[in-house]
Amino acid sequence: MIRHQKLEAVVEAGEGGELIVRSPGVGLYGYAPRVGEILIGRSRAGRLTTLGRTVNLVLPAEAGGRVAERVLIDRSQPVEYGQVLLRLLPVEAAEVTEGVVGARVAEDDGLAEGTFAVRSPSHGMFYRRPGPDEPAYVEVGDEVIEGATLALVEVMKCFSAIHYGGENLPARARVVEVRCEDSAEVESDQVLFVVEAV
Repeated sequence: MIRHQKLEAVVEAGEGGELIVRSPGVGLYGYAPRVGEILIGRSRAGRLTTLGRTVNLVLPAEAGGRVAERVLIDRSQPVEYGQVLLRLLPVEAAEVTEGVVGARVAEDDGLAEGTFAVRSPSHGMFYRRPGPDEPAYVEVGDEVIEGATLALVEVMKCFSAIHYGGENLPARARVVEVRCEDSAEVESDQVLFVVEAV
């Protein structure tokens, strides 16, 4: 697996609590998060390739919100320094928990103390990324909050997002293990991710 270096995007406050995410340099921008996706500090906000070197753009630690607009819609598009990439809206706690579809905790998971299992909400095909050429929603070491998209599960050609959250899970956590391969068949309640509180 190719590991890209990380570079912080430029973020500024807009009107009504909106955050504007700008490019920190020139290059080709792609792999933007989808509209509606929840981002937190250090979440990936796309990729920037400059002179053949690709970096993952990440939000500053204190930034976050729900993607309201992707200004650039092409898979890979030239950008200038300071060009607007995304607009984020604040996320209300109640709004986030409405979208949570996955993740129960069981006592018999055999996990290390202080870790929690995120389980599949149904039987189906498990996908770690929104498309074959796109980065995974989360990697080991990434932080997640309630409502953050972790993966997709496909049942009879219908794709449902697996959102982080659920009873007994910490509100904010770090992914410490991914227990399922991309494009693998999963069972209902199968452990997909292991997380720890942060």
